[in-house]
Amino acid sequence: MSHEVCALVVVGPVDTQRALSVDLRAALVHDGISVFPINHNFSAYWAAKRGNRALLDLPEDISLVFPTEAVLRDLVREITGTDRPRFAIIETNYFGGIGDQWAAAFDGEERLAPDDASINQALAALGVRSASDREEFEVIGLDRFRTNPEYLDTYVQLCEELGL
Repeated sequence: MSHEVCALVVVGPVDTQRALSVDLRAALVHDGISVFPINHNFSAYWAAKRGNRALLDLPEDISLVFPTEAVLRDLVREITGTDRPRFAIIETNYFGGIGDQWAAAFDGEERLAPDDASINQALAALGVRSASDREEFEVIGLDRFRTNPEYLDTYVQLCEELGL
């Protein structure tokens, strides 16, 4: 079974209407943690639309399709109403138990997790705690969120229209 997800994981209260206005739709909400599916086309589109060319502080060996645009931090600031939001960007690409994952957790502009952070390490840096029988990934329900929704496919065409 495959698991191919890219998402923003946001800590704290979220203004749902503001989130929807920038096409952030929560796929999971668990105990003050919201998971918003995104992809690299989503972040490239919003960066271009807002004229923000800044990049996040990310490890150099990150996936080629990992969202790198700092506009994601701006969007999280807007939907949380805080200048220093706590969030992570996660990505999985597994099929039949073989594959890769990437993650980066932030407190505002400060990266919280090491360069080679697993998703569990990024979630732990945000305050998610494993249970005796479940790791952080499972605690917030990511094991049930297996693939990004089709509405994100729209961003491929939007990026093409912008020449990205």
